Amino acid sequence: MSKKTIFNDSVWGPVELPEVCCMIINTPEFQRLRSIKQLGGCYFVYPGACHNRFEHSIGTSYLAGKLGSELRENQPDLGIDNKDILCLEVAGLCHDLGHGAFSHLFDLKFIRKARPTVQWEHEDASLDMVERIFRKINLSLVPEDERLGPKDVRFIKDLIKRPKDGYTERLDKRFLYEIVSNDVNKIDVDKWDYFARDCHMLGLHHNFQVERSIKLARVVEHGEKIHISFPKSEYLNIFDMFFTRYTLHRKAYQHPVTRAIEAMIADALWNADEYLLFPPNQTRQNGGLTLSESTDDMDAYIWVTDDVFHHIRTLSGDNAKIKKAQKILDRIFTRDLYKLIGEKKVEFVEKRMAGDEKDVKQWMEERLRRDLNQDERDMFEIQKLVLNYGDKDRNPMDAVKFYGRNKEPYIYKKEEMSLMMPSTFQQIYVQLFWKGSRDENTELKKRIRSTFWEIQKYPEEGEVVAEFVNTIEACKD
Repeated sequence: MSKKTIFNDSVWGPVELPEVCCMIINTPEFQRLRSIKQLGGCYFVYPGACHNRFEHSIGTSYLAGKLGSELRENQPDLGIDNKDILCLEVAGLCHDLGHGAFSHLFDLKFIRKARPTVQWEHEDASLDMVERIFRKINLSLVPEDERLGPKDVRFIKDLIKRPKDGYTERLDKRFLYEIVSNDVNKIDVDKWDYFARDCHMLGLHHNFQVERSIKLARVVEHGEKIHISFPKSEYLNIFDMFFTRYTLHRKAYQHPVTRAIEAMIADALWNADEYLLFPPNQTRQNGGLTLSESTDDMDAYIWVTDDVFHHIRTLSGDNAKIKKAQKILDRIFTRDLYKLIGEKKVEFVEKRMAGDEKDVKQWMEERLRRDLNQDERDMFEIQKLVLNYGDKDRNPMDAVKFYGRNKEPYIYKKEEMSLMMPSTFQQIYVQLFWKGSRDENTELKKRIRSTFWEIQKYPEEGEVVAEFVNTIEACKD
């Protein structure tokens, strides 16, 4: 009988995890998650957003095991065994091991700018970390039913990120791949935990009931495939989940001050990149890697946490880039932040230009920078803000699988749906941020802002076509 350890989670209460999960938790690779904020720069906006990837990973592991266990209990014919559930728990525990400093800020903003030609996602590092952990831990110390073999480890990695050449393990139980990271309809335990956890820590309310959905989930045949499905009566509860996602993005993740602060941190990381070497106390001659290069070697990357923020502030030397990075971070502490000075709502009509895609952000940057020198161009930044319900401009409910009273697949008809449902599921904005200090170069600030507001549509047929609707008035000086 395997031994369970109880963790007192702030969201789910007493959480039991198997011994092999505790062995993974007690590794440097997992413990580093204590030093990575779940919501990145959002902590500088919401004081309660102080939770880390560490507790989110434990919560995701718990929910993965709970959903797997419920399906096994309610549908024993599925053939779910203890090893399957253990793999789900380990995958939930390890799915975020690859996050870098300030979570998504690192891969979506810093790495894309520092290494634009490199195709890298934090899930890639998660897979590397899983390999690293299973090379180190001694599975002979855990009960025999928890000793995971090479096929189990491969299954765990596939649960975290879908392999390019398709799944190879547990093909007779493909529905298990919808539990930790769901490519079918985005409903998975990862989101269930961070929706509930983030709302709890931010002080925001939500109506979505996770425990209810877990209790009611069933595996149902839909044509030639089987999927995790929910009773048709759960339609509005599931929609509340997607609405919660939209609310969190609008109020917290994409809050204009959050976006301003994360742009500042990303700029600081970019300026200090080559002066931050990993592992610690290494030199270039001894094989030390820069911050952006650290993703190539887990021995280096394991040290990349939010601590780099304070590391930059303690760098010595008269280098201009170091001083610029330090000045940016000092401005965060004195609340002299980048400022949103213009925002336009975008309605796309066409998105092609001579076979090449040029989005509205790129086009706006070109227009605004046309008559400016390099120093002036560095004083502002254009950002594209995309708000949706989780499936781009489509209704995410269209991909959700439902079942009827007799567990038969059920497809909602249009006339059955509530007239209160939204008809639009995505909105795109273009935002203009001023990067100067409060009283710096106010004339240039006015000129850039004025040009931004004058641009209403693309002037030439054949270019990317978009119409703008002003959504806020320019900030007053």
